[in-house]
Amino acid sequence: MKSNEQPMNYTELMEKAMHQAHGVSTQEYQSDVDKMIEVEKKREQSYEQAKKVI
Repeated sequence: MKSNEQPMNYTELMEKAMHQAHGVSTQEYQSDVDKMIEVEKKREQSYEQAKKVI
């Protein structure tokens, strides 16, 4: 996070969705670069598949 950015306040629903979709908490996601990369790769794959459906 950049020094001028405000930390995001995650709601319980956001936390639950992150855990259900990716198996990690937002805290893990923010603190572990490898997990962040893994989640973002999965999101990209999902996005590409969704584009093919449309």
